[in-house]
Amino acid sequence: MAHMYEEEARLESELPQAITAARVLTPNLVVLLGSTSALAGLELMRHMLTLRSADQQRVALVYIDTDDPPAPLVEFRRQHNNVFLEFPLRIAVPIGISNATRIDESDQHTFIQQRVPQYFANGAGGIRNNGHVAASFNYQYIYDVLDRALMALGRLGRDQNISKTVGVQANIVAFLGGGTGSGILTDIAVMVRDLLTYRQYKQRLNLFCMLPEPINGENTNDLRWRKSNATACLLETLAYSRAAAGDPCGEYKKYMRNRMHRLTNDPIANEVYLVGHASMDDSMDTARLVGLDLFQRTTNAAGVGFLEHSRWADRRTLGAADDRGLPTMFGTSCPLEVRFPATETASAFAQVAASYLLPLLASYQPESPRASEDDRRAWSKEWSNVARIEANESNPLSVKLGAFRGSDFEDASQTHLDLLWSKLERMERGTEARMQEIFEAKRREEQGLIEGMPEQALSAGGTTSLLNQRVQYLKSLQQEYQFMLERLRDIDVPRVPMRPYELEEKLVHQPALPGPLRKITRDYASAVADAYNERLRRHALATRYRFLEQLLKDLNTRVQTALSQSLSWFQSTGAEEHARELRSKGQASMAWHGKLEYPHPHQRHIFDLPTLRTEAEHNVALERLYLWATSGDSALEEGHIDDYQSFIKPCAEFLARVTNVPGGSSLSIERSIAARLSERVIDFFRDYYIKRFADINLFELLNKAAPPSYSDGSRDEQISSYFLEHLEYLYGLMSSLVAFEAELWPEGLSTLDTSLYMGIAWRGGGQEALFKQVVKSLSAHRGLTPLVNAMYDPHRLQVCYGQHAISLSTVRDFYLEHNSAMEYYQEFQKAWRESSGTGLMPVHSSGEAERLVMDKDALGYGVPLADLVIRRLALPGVQEKRE
Repeated sequence: MAHMYEEEARLESELPQAITAARVLTPNLVVLLGSTSALAGLELMRHMLTLRSADQQRVALVYIDTDDPPAPLVEFRRQHNNVFLEFPLRIAVPIGISNATRIDESDQHTFIQQRVPQYFANGAGGIRNNGHVAASFNYQYIYDVLDRALMALGRLGRDQNISKTVGVQANIVAFLGGGTGSGILTDIAVMVRDLLTYRQYKQRLNLFCMLPEPINGENTNDLRWRKSNATACLLETLAYSRAAAGDPCGEYKKYMRNRMHRLTNDPIANEVYLVGHASMDDSMDTARLVGLDLFQRTTNAAGVGFLEHSRWADRRTLGAADDRGLPTMFGTSCPLEVRFPATETASAFAQVAASYLLPLLASYQPESPRASEDDRRAWSKEWSNVARIEANESNPLSVKLGAFRGSDFEDASQTHLDLLWSKLERMERGTEARMQEIFEAKRREEQGLIEGMPEQALSAGGTTSLLNQRVQYLKSLQQEYQFMLERLRDIDVPRVPMRPYELEEKLVHQPALPGPLRKITRDYASAVADAYNERLRRHALATRYRFLEQLLKDLNTRVQTALSQSLSWFQSTGAEEHARELRSKGQASMAWHGKLEYPHPHQRHIFDLPTLRTEAEHNVALERLYLWATSGDSALEEGHIDDYQSFIKPCAEFLARVTNVPGGSSLSIERSIAARLSERVIDFFRDYYIKRFADINLFELLNKAAPPSYSDGSRDEQISSYFLEHLEYLYGLMSSLVAFEAELWPEGLSTLDTSLYMGIAWRGGGQEALFKQVVKSLSAHRGLTPLVNAMYDPHRLQVCYGQHAISLSTVRDFYLEHNSAMEYYQEFQKAWRESSGTGLMPVHSSGEAERLVMDKDALGYGVPLADLVIRRLALPGVQEKRE
């Protein structure tokens, strides 16, 4: 198993495209209007976490809202700070709006009749005019932020082989039921189009319009008002697209306060996607659907995004008109996805694997550094110089022994010898005190070394962590002390001789011979002096031996204590308890059970199939995948993992690398790391599993994880059946997401453009042929044949079903006069007109927008726009005037 963790240094050109290929070719500007749309941005960013940083920096997200950001978005930003190009922008109606100067008649582009807009601390109160006024009075702020976002997308980095930005995709998302997104959608669309044109970018502008639906906790009156808002917003989108038709020069001047934009007689967006009829429980799920759609379009280097980006130019009918002269610029998009959440799975696997490794780490001891002969010689030289006897007096660590002369003992009596012996004992005590002083100084010096590290070790911090340096340093000190102890024990302990009584006796009783005869007798005075001096020397050696041995033992104990403290983050006393908690947490995660962390009807886990789950809700595929990812094919054959020992050394090396804290002391590192051992081990395994999953695609995941088939079918047939299960489910969810009837006008069906795109990563012709055979067999009885494109992302199967060139007058909720959104719009608009412009709830965003929609001559149709959209039983002609 050790070979599985070994990392080879490979050239980038040798890495697979799944790792190196860019996913975003065309920079993408995403503008999110209002709080609900911000949730679509949150979903987009969750998917973008799987992209490389270079791709993430090619998407700019601009949030424009009159309210605080949603709590899930705030939490996501806290966890992933500064990862994405985000531009939050908070606007509001000025508090003193009643004192604002009305400029001239063009102010009806901002206000609506004589109504004074309302300031709200949070939100726009569901009033579209409040949102529009907030945008108009914050025009320059919005314009500057949008411009900064485009500048960020077009900025050249320092990487080689990069090209200048020549085109930008722009997607604007709004929930049409509220007051902010609905009130400023056309304003922001006009501003974005103006900025893109100014920079001469090739451009495509899409509007994603989330329609209000009955959701949990919403009352009928609120729903009616929101549907009225949505109808008014879409009518204004049509009106501004047609506003220049009544001008001889084909030009219309749209004002936002005192700022003007020129519109031509064409749609203000390339395509307007209507998102409704999604059967979701709440608006957040609808917003997440849009976020998934945005991600598919954003990653346009391959797969669904590439097909969508390359094919939209062929939809010529988007610029056409229906039987009533209304532009067919509307469309629907239904994104679906089957994926393997590699990061979430890696986290779950990491927790389980860490639970098995933590107890083993408790007994781990890093390898000790090997001492060289030079090291041993240096140690010997250093310690032999400590309390060196009869050394140079200039050496502060030397001990100068006293000495007796033979003349001191000539003609000595016993009393005199006793005095000399007392002097010897005083000299010995002095030597012992001097040695104790030297060894205490050495003790303090060595303790200082144990508690810290020398500068030369700290200066090498770039190659290994401070904690690892300290462990190696302490082990080196430990080797030094143990070596000197062993060397000391190889020497016999010096024996201190007793007092030379016999020599003293002979000296005292030696006869006093005259003159020359003394020379022929033994010189007992010198003999006794030599014995005393030898006693002094042997006593000094014995004392030094004793002090040195005790000091080395103490230092060895102290360095072992320091080592134990340094390694305490390995040897966690709560390893077993942490292990149980981690295993329970990992096996309780959604990923371990083959579920997505954030479930959604339009997104599925590749292993979320009844054929891969037991009655006890165990996901057999995930458990088998854990065996393979952790220990290879052998574990799959045996059905379990016997040994985690081979992970100890690489994990310890990883832990040593990640504990480098610049500027921190070694002791502070030890204390801070000890409590986070389990987190670090999880990080180690998470990195390990992410690398294991980096290039494995869905075919290979199923092949590794799916249990052997009990039938006689081949493995390819088994894998095909899994894909067929997923596609059957996805095909069942495909719908237009809005009810429309193209056949209500003669050319409706012929101009309608239906697209079905599918993307998946395959390796080699075998996987490609297998998948296309599944698609072919499914299409044969479903009647829908997708356009399939290979993806770079190995972990996704993407599907996008869309219908394009739809006229608003074929959408049931708008062409019907009764029991429809159009009915609610007309009802609230009538109440507003009856208030003579003094009511609190205007339907339209401004007086000018109301004029364009309600004035029969404003757009050159000869009838009000709402009447043109409505289909009545009898309609003599489009140009007929309606009473």
